[in-house]
Amino acid sequence: MLKIINFVIIFSSYMPSKDLGRKILSSKLLLIISLVILIFFSTNLVKAIINRRDLAKDIKALQGEIDSLETKNQELAGLIEYFQSLDFVEREARTKLNLKKPGEKIIIITNKETATSNANVIPASSSSFITSEVKSLTNLERWWNYFFKYY
Repeated sequence: MLKIINFVIIFSSYMPSKDLGRKILSSKLLLIISLVILIFFSTNLVKAIINRRDLAKDIKALQGEIDSLETKNQELAGLIEYFQSLDFVEREARTKLNLKKPGEKIIIITNKETATSNANVIPASSSSFITSEVKSLTNLERWWNYFFKYY
């Protein structure tokens, strides 16, 4: 038995002890490796946080753009509906084609120098197109009057 105890004592002196574990944990090499790993993971974490914040800003900006485009789309849909209505057709016929309704009298107000009072009132029995002395001018005369009459 004494031989076994001597063997254990001799063998235990060759086995690493708890001091070796403490030496490894308190070594400068382990500290440097731990700091490098910590810095690596923290930089990746910061990059991910910044990327997520930028994506959130982009999403918010795109959502605002979607809202404004939807509003514009609704306005354009309203304009299309108005342009297809009979009110628009009637207004355009009156302004651009100089048409009038049957029984309607149209009065054109012009300068006192260029028009007479009889030429301004068109009776209801006349055609549906407005005729006056302004319309009897040729296109060249209208342009000439437009550029040179009031100078």
